[in-house]
Amino acid sequence: MAPLTSAPHGAGSTRAVDRALDLILAVAESAGGASLTELARRTTLSASTALRLLSTLSARGFVERHKDGRYVAGASMRALAATVSRTEPLYELAGPHLEELAATTGETSNLAIAIDARRALYLRQVASPRLVQTVSWTGRTIPLRGTAVGAALTGGVGCGEYTATRRTIEPDVTAVAAPVFAADGRIVCAISVIAPTYRTSDDDVASHGGALVAHAAAMSAALGCSAQAAPGEPIAAPSRRSG
Repeated sequence: MAPLTSAPHGAGSTRAVDRALDLILAVAESAGGASLTELARRTTLSASTALRLLSTLSARGFVERHKDGRYVAGASMRALAATVSRTEPLYELAGPHLEELAATTGETSNLAIAIDARRALYLRQVASPRLVQTVSWTGRTIPLRGTAVGAALTGGVGCGEYTATRRTIEPDVTAVAAPVFAADGRIVCAISVIAPTYRTSDDDVASHGGALVAHAAAMSAALGCSAQAAPGEPIAAPSRRSG
């Protein structure tokens, strides 16, 4: 990942707070944790400054340091993330749809939202029931550009369409995504299925895409979008946009 860019320091900002927040974000976005050296590099801090701030964050429960030296999200960070996630209406709306997608496709399903002009956040995930799974992406951010979820969130995929990418964020993962619309026609989130590429044929991609379009239509209808088919109604064969 590229180094994080700190927020501009205004008159009311505190440099130490900005740096601590950069470290929290860096830990949160590091799947499996990150070492002191990695975190210092990502936040453009010296190792001594990063260590001092991480020690404070650890004392407050926002990060934890494993025996191997890697820092991961602590209990306070996880509690905060869980509380905030559950206040997002899309989180609850997506739950049953993600459960069914994981059950019917046999692969991991996700809910993602755009958090700025460049990045998307994975807000909720239901893991594949299979033994071999992709890693958990909940709480991770990914680029909008060049990803299936990004195309779905930025209008690269229309109503009744899905898109798929192979080997983008993870070299051995295939992602399929579809957009969800609000009553005013805005894209408010995307749902996706991610799976190991070795067991995902083009026919599987088409099948996953069809399931995603159906569930995206049901979620959009629940949000009052009349452009989408209502829950339970037949949906025309979905079309695919390459991504």
